[in-house]
Amino acid sequence: MPKKRLLLFFSLIIVSVALMTYQSNKGAINPLRLFGYPVNAANDVIHSLSSSVKEYFKKIQLRDKENRRLREEINGLLMEQQKYKEVLLENTRLRELLSLKENERRYVTAANVIARGNDRWANTIVIDRGRRDGIEKDMAAITPRGLVGKVLSSTDSYSYILLLNDINFSAAVRLQDSRTEGIVSGTGLRTCVLRYVSHEYEVKKNEMVLTSGLDSLFPADIPVGSVTKIIKKGAGLFQNIYITPFQDSTRLEEVVIVGR
Repeated sequence: MPKKRLLLFFSLIIVSVALMTYQSNKGAINPLRLFGYPVNAANDVIHSLSSSVKEYFKKIQLRDKENRRLREEINGLLMEQQKYKEVLLENTRLRELLSLKENERRYVTAANVIARGNDRWANTIVIDRGRRDGIEKDMAAITPRGLVGKVLSSTDSYSYILLLNDINFSAAVRLQDSRTEGIVSGTGLRTCVLRYVSHEYEVKKNEMVLTSGLDSLFPADIPVGSVTKIIKKGAGLFQNIYITPFQDSTRLEEVVIVGR
């Protein structure tokens, strides 16, 4: 028992010495520090939250900036794609015109459509070729699809083309299958009229119409259009036959001029 008391006594002495040594090194314990711990912890939490919020909004700004950059890049790629598509379409049209040049012995020149005619009473277009390119009045204007019209007038640098659907336009034609002849005239609309075909001749729907060459203006066998409507009723001598041209005049970009 005395040994246990002696051991406890020495233990207390050791603890007392240790406490005195700690206080001498660290100084006296300040009770106010005990209240500062929660405040400092709260400040640390607030600072951490503030940093997190700032970092979040910074990421949003960076993401928005990246999205804007990507949208601009996509728009640029779309524009390049459209340009590439236009080049492909132009190359296709030019190859068709080149083929027409090689196969058409009456070829004069190819031309670009640069404007619509300013005469409200006539359906005309303006092309960038004229007399110095060999173009003369009444020459035919065609595309790989078919007849477009004829040269109405020309200067040294450009020419006016009277279109197939103009009310003042006419050309001698024949039906491909029946070989029946007639005159095609414009109506001012998309369709044209095939005139002077008697009731005694049978005309089939979708039959192709070609130039006959009998008017001394247009070379023979130029495709004009196809029969879309036939009206045989009435007391007149001739059928009412409507034709839709192969070449839509509202989509013209290039034409070829051919001589007689």
